[in-house]
Amino acid sequence: MNKTVLHWSYRDYDHVPLDLLYYDEDLEELYLKENFIRTIPLWMFHLSHLKFIHLSGNLIEYIPDGIHGLKFLEFLDLSGNQISNCPSSLGGLSHLQSLNLSGNRIEIVPKSLCSLKKLEFLDLSDNLITKLPIELCECTRLSNLALNDNPHLLHVPERIINMSSLQSFSANRCGLLYLPAIANKFINNVQMFHNTTVRHVPMVFEKFFSSYFFDGAQSATTYYNNGQQDKDKDTESVEYENNPHYFTVREKETGIILLLPFGTRHVFSLDGPDNQVTLYDDCLHVINYINLYLNFYKYPPFLDSLPSKAMGDHITNGPIARCTNKNCLVVLYTSYYLAVCRKTLSSCKMLFSCFFCSKFCGFAWLSANKGKYINIPWEICDN
Repeated sequence: MNKTVLHWSYRDYDHVPLDLLYYDEDLEELYLKENFIRTIPLWMFHLSHLKFIHLSGNLIEYIPDGIHGLKFLEFLDLSGNQISNCPSSLGGLSHLQSLNLSGNRIEIVPKSLCSLKKLEFLDLSDNLITKLPIELCECTRLSNLALNDNPHLLHVPERIINMSSLQSFSANRCGLLYLPAIANKFINNVQMFHNTTVRHVPMVFEKFFSSYFFDGAQSATTYYNNGQQDKDKDTESVEYENNPHYFTVREKETGIILLLPFGTRHVFSLDGPDNQVTLYDDCLHVINYINLYLNFYKYPPFLDSLPSKAMGDHITNGPIARCTNKNCLVVLYTSYYLAVCRKTLSSCKMLFSCFFCSKFCGFAWLSANKGKYINIPWEICDN
């Protein structure tokens, strides 16, 4: 059977033409881009052989629940519409490989997307998303995730960016308070430019940030290049600096406040005693090893049986950092040794943060990178 491809884009349609029904079993690809379509009719979901649907640039306000009837759908583009809610039935598109929902008004990403086991590309850019469901990490083939231009997105769960399948990740022009300090070793493209509240870059992402990053992030770069001036103007005004739920340190060169990853409980200087990483973290490592085979956040009774709710939260969210020493790379949960550095041969004052499991790893890394980075002293903030 020869497949049918219909190119009906740019035709000023204000509805999906009923003529589609004439093609029924033959229709595999449908292009209805840049029209004035407001709704997706339910009868369209009976075109069960559809594999590609392009409905970008229309006026669609919602996705009907019946969309899971397109059981062979592989590609769905609904970008540039006015969609505010995503139905949980999207998770029923078991063959879906590419989903583009950019340029809409979506606030909540449904947890049901975790059922899309064949999903490889997901674009949620230019929406109103405030948080990502941790369940998204169950999309085990997801290789490209785009979250650009979500100004209310403050945090990307570390477990998501540490997914072994992820190769490309972007979160430009969001509201990120800090950059994750962990990523899988296979990721080859990371873009998190113009998150102007970010004040330090974890060393794991240093290789992705070219001069474009430093020159382009005007607000952040200006802040760093005028650190002393900003200090005189009361830099304590940023919202997280007085929040008791956040862990912050102050680097002593310019007084800049650095927010550390959510979940941090203890940080240690390389000048202090060795072997300070807590027994609590050792327990989390053991539980996480078991978690490689079981997703604990799916089993509330197990989480409730742990000594503290916080322990269940740490396992659910995953490690918050990885040892910067490439000969180690052990994952870190709540306590670690911290080093704050600045490049010696760069005019930019951007700060880089390093996370270590021990003093040995910290000094080994500093020794291997002597002359490339300047180690800057820091102190824990009062909160």
